[in-house]
Amino acid sequence: MKLTKQRLIEIIKEEYQSILSEKTVRLPSLDINFQGSDKAQLLSMKGALPISRQDAKAIMYAIQKEFSIRV
Repeated sequence: MKLTKQRLIEIIKEEYQSILSEKTVRLPSLDINFQGSDKAQLLSMKGALPISRQDAKAIMYAIQKEFSIRV
């Protein structure tokens, strides 16, 4: 079975949605911990940084723009 560009985009969208539904997203150098509907934290070896829902939206927008994801 040949992997088409459209199917690859669908796979990426599915993974993106599953990441957003998790409470903690692990990245190589930091974790993002979602706390309820209006709070989140960036956690790293140097400490924790609380962020707002607006900040989380900005991060999501940047990810969507970088990977050309339309949700």
